[in-house]
Amino acid sequence: MHPTTWQERRTSTGKGRPRTHRRKAMAGWVRMVVGLCIALTAYGCIRVPEESWTVSHRSPSETRRQTAECPAAGLAPHALEAGAPAGVTPPRTGQPTALNAGGFRLLSWNIHKGRKGGWADDFRQFSRDSDVMILQEAYLTDSLKQMLHQAGYLWDMTAAFEYRQIDAGVLTAARTAPHFTCAFRETEPITRIPKSTLITRYPLSGTERELLVANMHAINFTTAASAFENQFDRLEGILAAYRGPLIVSGDLNTWNAGRMSRVRAMAERLGLSAVGFDPNRRSRFFGRHLDHVYYRGLSVVHAAATRVSTSDHNPLAVVFKLADEPAPGL
Repeated sequence: MHPTTWQERRTSTGKGRPRTHRRKAMAGWVRMVVGLCIALTAYGCIRVPEESWTVSHRSPSETRRQTAECPAAGLAPHALEAGAPAGVTPPRTGQPTALNAGGFRLLSWNIHKGRKGGWADDFRQFSRDSDVMILQEAYLTDSLKQMLHQAGYLWDMTAAFEYRQIDAGVLTAARTAPHFTCAFRETEPITRIPKSTLITRYPLSGTERELLVANMHAINFTTAASAFENQFDRLEGILAAYRGPLIVSGDLNTWNAGRMSRVRAMAERLGLSAVGFDPNRRSRFFGRHLDHVYYRGLSVVHAAATRVSTSDHNPLAVVFKLADEPAPGL
């Protein structure tokens, strides 16, 4: 989440805004958001459940269960087998059993709660063209469920909180069911509203290797780095033992140099590369890109960031293939 007016102000005033002005602006922004969150919580609009819940859709019905916390010791092979989602209805017949290792399309997008005019039209278009969708600020409304169902997706959503009794958090949808899911939440130190991270593992066609996908909405409303770093320390610890193909993507809220440095350090240690976008239309805050796609064990066939007016973040679309597969005819 970020106010679009900041990009406009930066464009009109140019680079070189004094650091003290930026700090004052950040402090004012945080005070505004905190005040709004306190008001919404006081009026009962926002509720943070003591236990995190994951909602899964594999058939015409949904399964709601307590979230399987990602193991602190990391995703070694035995942890992946133990973490297969229990109690989830099997996928309906006719669904693909694996992602195409020769080429699959991924979309990563903070959908800004799906509340802007025209958003549904954009969502339908992007969902038609994707095999995996990684969404942040997803509000699990009946409308969103219907669009996912009509597009033929199986999905998992880990709620960070409830807004007017609607689950809100990160959602990962794909045209095949995951073999594994786990998640964790990290609480914003100022607003006390959590951000969630969801990890899913998908089979790939023609190989025993499986793709691990981490969908993260990073800590935002803090002027100190500790909570943000704790969130990435936890993610890195979870992923460190995994040796297969990997994607880490989402709204990483890298709006200053320190945050970007922490993300790059994790990427380097995990052997991840950043997807490049040309032209680079990713959304900015304080002049820095917020949304990222990192990968390992894959090759990028095509990547694009599309400018939209229906969210405060522009969606990122990437065509991947398994690193040793021939280029797809997509």
